[in-house]
Amino acid sequence: MVKTKTCAALLSITLNFNVAVFASAPSNAVSGPDFSGHAAWVYDSLNVPGQARQLQAGFFIDAINDYNTQAGRKHQISSIYSYHASMEMYCKGGAHNCSPTNLKLSFASPQHPLGKHAERSSVARYRHGVKARDGQQPVKAVAIIDGVVNGQYQGSLKGLNELPQRLAEGFADKVSAAICADANIDGVQFDLEPLNLESHNGQYFFYRRIAENFAGKRDMGGINCVTSSHPAGRFFSVFAPTRALRPGSGSAANMHQITNSHRNGYMIAPIYDLDGSPLGHATPVADYQQMARRQLQQLNSWATQARVPFKIGIPAAASVHEYVRCAGPPCKNQGAAPDSQLAYVQALMTALSATGVRDNTLFHGNVIWAWSRGISHGGASFMPEAPPAEVLNYLIKNL
Repeated sequence: MVKTKTCAALLSITLNFNVAVFASAPSNAVSGPDFSGHAAWVYDSLNVPGQARQLQAGFFIDAINDYNTQAGRKHQISSIYSYHASMEMYCKGGAHNCSPTNLKLSFASPQHPLGKHAERSSVARYRHGVKARDGQQPVKAVAIIDGVVNGQYQGSLKGLNELPQRLAEGFADKVSAAICADANIDGVQFDLEPLNLESHNGQYFFYRRIAENFAGKRDMGGINCVTSSHPAGRFFSVFAPTRALRPGSGSAANMHQITNSHRNGYMIAPIYDLDGSPLGHATPVADYQQMARRQLQQLNSWATQARVPFKIGIPAAASVHEYVRCAGPPCKNQGAAPDSQLAYVQALMTALSATGVRDNTLFHGNVIWAWSRGISHGGASFMPEAPPAEVLNYLIKNL
């Protein structure tokens, strides 16, 4: 997804990797946790070049409540994905020279790693601030955890794919303990890019262990992900392009195993930034609709073959190719940008209807990109930074 990451995370944690099987964990529900329904990405940190990245947790509560109040029952937002933390590696001499203390989880908000002051986080604010309606289940609060696998900077996840199994699983234990110590968190949306599940590598071992931990199969220093408030454990999603499900690929087979081994995972496929051109190059709406339809046709077929549950990401706000306005040196071909972001959203919804994706039992909803306080990437800023009124008015009947 387009990054709005809080670069100066406020604290990091280190937990013991000596994790034992938790024989007395509460029994898990047969069907696994419920992750169905439409969702929205939310970024509460200011992301404007030249300005401090100030966090205002729960900044968009009123806007999302206004949307849900107007939306039809089938078009409401039932999960909020709010930015929570980044995974970081500080290994000298390569992944095989890592130690557990080199693998960190850094939070965006002032929160003790084991839950103290957890009510101050964005996740908690949305969980308690966004209102459920008409007797529906409470809105699910999902923590976004991101990381840049091919980054060259200190603290990127460069080397994650090469991590030995022991360290990759230990990293998952560390993340799981921090997440499951917080009763506010129902699940995690992992945005570790680029995805690589072609082999049994570090990412594979990490996600496989996450699925196991979130199902309550292990005790992490006295912490278990199955609790009285989460009797079916936690769920997680993997942010991945459609090509990750290409038939016959190792990636498709491994994605199936990761998401289905404990019935608590799914994939999010972004249907934006599809054309491969440099960021800042606007995609004409007609071209976008063609590409979106092709992507959705593939996703519908390939997810069915791989038996992978999925949601799709929609560009209700600017991406780095689907936008109304772009400011900065990378911005090109701006004459191709429409007057309103609604043009891209309508094009996607037309493609969604034409391909029959909604009828696929593996389809679990759309994810709105995004309510944010600025979308800046690669030396450019993109607008609109949140779904404008005309887009929201359309989605209340069409999401």
